[in-house]
Amino acid sequence: MHCWKGVLVHTVFVLAQPTYLAVRSLLDPSYFSHVSAPWLISTAITWMYVVTQISIPFFTSPLRHLPSPAGDRLPIGHFDLNGGKPPTDKIVNMFRNTPNDGLLVLWYPFYLYSQVIPTRPDTLMDMLHTHSYDWEKPPTFRAIIKRTLGEGLVGAEGDQHKAMRRAVAPAFSGHHVRELCSLFYSKGLVFTNFIAREVKASADESLELSGRMSRVTLDIIGAAGIGKDFRTIDNDEDPFAKSYALITDTSGGMPLLSFVINTFAPEWLIERLKGTRYARVAEVQAQMRKHARALVQEKKQMKPEELEQQRDIIGIIMRSGVFSDDYLVDQLLTFLAAGHDTTASALMWTTYLLSLCSDVQTRLRAECDDRLANRPESDISASDFDAEAMPYLTAVCNEVLRLYPTIPATPREAVRHTKIGDQSIPKGTSALICPWAINRDKTLWGPDADTFDPDRWLEGSNAAHGGAQSHNDFLTFFTGPRSCIGREFARLEMKCLLATFVMRFKFDLADPNEKIEVGGLFSIKPVPGIKLRLYDLQSGNKA
Repeated sequence: MHCWKGVLVHTVFVLAQPTYLAVRSLLDPSYFSHVSAPWLISTAITWMYVVTQISIPFFTSPLRHLPSPAGDRLPIGHFDLNGGKPPTDKIVNMFRNTPNDGLLVLWYPFYLYSQVIPTRPDTLMDMLHTHSYDWEKPPTFRAIIKRTLGEGLVGAEGDQHKAMRRAVAPAFSGHHVRELCSLFYSKGLVFTNFIAREVKASADESLELSGRMSRVTLDIIGAAGIGKDFRTIDNDEDPFAKSYALITDTSGGMPLLSFVINTFAPEWLIERLKGTRYARVAEVQAQMRKHARALVQEKKQMKPEELEQQRDIIGIIMRSGVFSDDYLVDQLLTFLAAGHDTTASALMWTTYLLSLCSDVQTRLRAECDDRLANRPESDISASDFDAEAMPYLTAVCNEVLRLYPTIPATPREAVRHTKIGDQSIPKGTSALICPWAINRDKTLWGPDADTFDPDRWLEGSNAAHGGAQSHNDFLTFFTGPRSCIGREFARLEMKCLLATFVMRFKFDLADPNEKIEVGGLFSIKPVPGIKLRLYDLQSGNKA
């Protein structure tokens, strides 16, 4: 029998009060004669509520017989904050050490709450394809997104999501994304020139790149998102750059408690906290909305013929229909956040892995030099970055994204009764989709699933899928109607920035013994950051 601890807990719930009353009456036969009727009625109502609304649903739940990972502790079940870090390795261990038929269930304090985890591509496809609109982001999770980014595409659900996605889709068409290659590549060159100057001026022979990578991707999404070059690469005082740096930092400038308070506290409490460190999130969010609204207003002042020439995301959305300022601001904030933070995270992990694998770095540099070196910038196009043109660059990027999906896990909630495979799923059931664990599943990717090996995308059977059986086994961008609409944008941007960086610099970790851990709030990041020792191949300067 599965979940015997839960059975024990709920049996105690059901029997505790009757047992207590029976013992009291045996010890004192006159007990009930001097107990007030209101007290007996209230305790009876409480007991009936516990039995009918909590314990009977547990005993009759179709999820109770699903396999659960070992390690649940009375009375908290599988509840574990993991020190505030993403539960990446813990989920992988659950997948590998718990025999299952495509579904696991986790139980939380007092076995009052459960969460299902699909562990195989077929059960995931039921959630993400077949019954995709039976599952939505939980209200609490959506509240976080709404407070931070407004009601943009990431937080929308149901018919609202479908309408938003239709409006935004033209901006992410394959043809339009390929036109952005010159922007990606030119910004990569600006970025490497800036890094080269920093290397030359470096006093300690090393450079921390995390914040700098975030600024180059912010510049790119600013230009592609609203036609505005923020020029933050060498200006970390830019309002947007400072705002995003603060709101994604939970280690120092933006404590996690501050984020939680500003996400869930009522407006009146946040107002009372103004001027304290606990109100910084709200203040930063207000600043971001103010700046975004000014950008939208500037765009709306354009003449129709000027707007028709705009190729940025907001310009394309504005041409597709009449939208309120709030709608455009929410979409802009969504794309600015999602479009720069995730790619910057991927680049951080890429430089980390290439620092550990000098042979991969050397081979990648040779391919990029062979294809791109000594060519005028104006001659570079998206075709130069296709898999056929630069297969190893494509393989390296795919492998980084497989091992380090920027969103390692995301929650869902069943908004109606549904099914996963043959398993009945009640309305209100919570689920966790885990790209990190799927992308490292040894039954899908082989015994070396934890190893960084770009050649898996070039050699052997099913090399087009990295050795896995299907593209659905690669879950970094999710799949189905809720898959990442900007995946081709992100892939091409990542290739361009990586190519310019690896052609300009040889690099390794400044401190090879420093332990790098997985952290981050919105997307996973290396903690405490990526500090590299760089060698500028153009000038010969070494940091």
